[in-house]
Amino acid sequence: MTSPRLDAPLRFRPVYQGVVWGGRRMERHRSDLPPGPVGESWDLADHPRGMSVVADGPHAGKTLRALTAEHGTALVGAGFAGGDFPLLVKLIDANDRLSVQVHPDDRLAVELGVGARGKTECWLLVSEGELYSGTVPGTDRTRFETALAAGRVSDLLARHQVADGDFVFLAARTVHAIGAGCLLYEVQQTCDTTFRVDDWGRVGLDGKPRPLHVRESLATIDFAARAEPIRPAERPHPAGGTLRPLAACPYFLVEERRADHTSGGGGGVCQIVTCLEGHGRIATAGGAATVGPWQTLLIPADAGPWTATADPGDIAGLRLLVATPVLDGAGGAH
Repeated sequence: MTSPRLDAPLRFRPVYQGVVWGGRRMERHRSDLPPGPVGESWDLADHPRGMSVVADGPHAGKTLRALTAEHGTALVGAGFAGGDFPLLVKLIDANDRLSVQVHPDDRLAVELGVGARGKTECWLLVSEGELYSGTVPGTDRTRFETALAAGRVSDLLARHQVADGDFVFLAARTVHAIGAGCLLYEVQQTCDTTFRVDDWGRVGLDGKPRPLHVRESLATIDFAARAEPIRPAERPHPAGGTLRPLAACPYFLVEERRADHTSGGGGGVCQIVTCLEGHGRIATAGGAATVGPWQTLLIPADAGPWTATADPGDIAGLRLLVATPVLDGAGGAH
């Protein structure tokens, strides 16, 4: 039997992660949360710990992994040479501080035997809160180890007050922690390797301290890394509305759009479109899907260009987060 074409937007069922630091704010726009504190919604993920499954349409019930294996470049784009889907998109609700942590880069992931890919990521805030990202000037490994032994590692983390619309790019090997109150979208490499440096002395949902990975963390942290929040200015977009370019790195491109009507895609690579605010419709030549706040769609490479149109009664229009994998032909984004 011939598989249906990938010519329309794909919607996936969120995969929720219950964690000790999570909250319940996703209920504002979600009716399917499990009981207890929910820290993450994996809205697009090809990973054993949280596998996306198509929610509706001709591909309903298929996993993102199955679609990627079956369709390859038709789904992901020219230059994709196999493997898992290269990007993962999350909504994170931090009711309490996350652990102080760090992720390896591609080279270290292989050297340490934790996987074939590291984790570079970025955050777009949709609430105010506090972040720890990078270290304060003058921090080196010796000073960091001393502070860690004394239970004062937070003194060496750069602390930032952030608000809705702020953006942070975190290269792999940058030590960080999301602070209490933050609600944010994360775009990252498909990787779930986290080295936990410190957990603020708390216990997990099972009442036991969560494991730390101090040796691996100290081997991974780039003590000179900085990750300052930025707030790029909006500028007119030729396709309609405004654009804020947020990130351009070897793994992904990320931008924010605001518009009553705008368009994108068509460059031979898939795009992930997340609606942050507003209600409307995203359409390609092969089909369309409605969107509302905190809903994510994957536009397959073969679907070509897409348009986004706000509902007529939606005065503020749509606010969209658009992520595009950078493909190198060597097995994903790089």
